[in-house]
Amino acid sequence: MGKIVIITLDEAEEHVLNKILDSIEAEKIQFVDISPAPVLSLSNLSLYPHECKVEVNGQELTLGPRQFALLYLLARNVGRIFTKEQIYYQVWNESTAINVDETIRYHVSEIRKKLEQIYGYDCIETVWGIGYRFKHDK
Repeated sequence: MGKIVIITLDEAEEHVLNKILDSIEAEKIQFVDISPAPVLSLSNLSLYPHECKVEVNGQELTLGPRQFALLYLLARNVGRIFTKEQIYYQVWNESTAINVDETIRYHVSEIRKKLEQIYGYDCIETVWGIGYRFKHDK
């Protein structure tokens, strides 16, 4: 049975990888390139998932890690409605929590304020009685 080996090295340690590859050069190895997730661009809004960075009209928008994760979740699923519980599970990676409604409402509100200042547009739609979705009509 084959084995999967995942090695994470910085540039200074790249010589370690070269030594490993040299020593098993004759063997059959399947390499899987795990490249950074692509930039998500919607109109004038760009999300850089590996940097937790958002740019709106070329201007950087500062979001905390959870706010970024929430916006990224909605933006990569344009039009899909997420319940507050689904958002909480995806962003916080926890199945249950106290005050899910308040927590999600607060973070959505903060994202909206920041987007409104730069973007002048609220791209997070509240679907009453259900949750939130990303709307892309600007």
